[in-house]
Amino acid sequence: SHISHSQFSHLTISTDPDVTMEMESTSESTATAPADAATTAALTIYGQKLQPEETPEFLSTSQASLTEELEKLPHEKKAGWFKAQEKCPDLVGEEHRLMFLRCELFNAEPAALRICKYWNRRIELFGDNRAFKPIHIGGDGALSSSSTHSSSSNSSEHDDNTANNQSDDEAMVQHTLKGLYLGFIRPTQTHDTGGRAIMFVDPSRLAGYNKNDNDERMGVARALWYVMHNVFEGNDMVQKLGMVVIAHPHHAKISFIDRKLMKMNLDSISGCLPIRMGGFHICQPPWFFGKIIFPIMKVVMPERMRKRVRSHSGSEEKVLENLKEFGLGREVLPSEIGGDVLLDTDAWMREMKSRGL
Repeated sequence: SHISHSQFSHLTISTDPDVTMEMESTSESTATAPADAATTAALTIYGQKLQPEETPEFLSTSQASLTEELEKLPHEKKAGWFKAQEKCPDLVGEEHRLMFLRCELFNAEPAALRICKYWNRRIELFGDNRAFKPIHIGGDGALSSSSTHSSSSNSSEHDDNTANNQSDDEAMVQHTLKGLYLGFIRPTQTHDTGGRAIMFVDPSRLAGYNKNDNDERMGVARALWYVMHNVFEGNDMVQKLGMVVIAHPHHAKISFIDRKLMKMNLDSISGCLPIRMGGFHICQPPWFFGKIIFPIMKVVMPERMRKRVRSHSGSEEKVLENLKEFGLGREVLPSEIGGDVLLDTDAWMREMKSRGL
């Protein structure tokens, strides 16, 4: 199962004329779309299509189509969606549905499937007590410790169950906060030239993670959900354009690899969360990337996402030069790869908590 460098050389940046031609023809065909030149150029770098214009009539028709498609789905596929409508109607209104429509370019059928997969997975990850709260670490959020406390006066069986649930909830919150503090995935709070959000993934941060403990794995999986929600909720531009992932596995060790966690995270990104994936840049991959990581990505990633993976080897300066061609200048990149952005996970989490997010 050895994979030579040449076998995944399609991941590396090249000046292949076919790629150049494809980019040029895409730019030509989208020139009339209602977007400025920079956005159009940034989208065509990865072969993404532009969003349709969101007129009130178009949005109204799209919402109606989504409702129709949801009604067509078999009951067992939408159990989570039914529960969400019943338990947290405020969280599943038009704005929530719009995120899924934008993610699927207003194609109602895949948007309906995604929203159902999303709620089934959300309940699986956060449990029946927390899945129906906003995915926040502050306020009364799903990941706020204050949400677990309530008064209990006697030791009836009902109160015992409540206490057990609270204990489970508190453990879930603590494992997720640990996952967040690891800093495996962090938002840079910057954007590429086209307006996409930038996520920084550093697998070396998994040094503090026990891959044999499923509670810890679930904690990191929920941490990814928190970071994603923090970036796309309430952000129209990110919902329309999506995000770019910058992965820096340079200091990671082969022992850190957790296939189950990789599969959970890639499944969430490709099929559940309402986020468009622009590019996936792997910077200075270690020797085992081609042999172990890419074969897993190949199995789990949908083809359209695999085509957007780029691998950048060489010196820090060379990697930065390559990234600049994708609208990712030094000023928006983290210091870990030679950029100007200093990521402070603790300070960011304190700020989110204080803002009730």
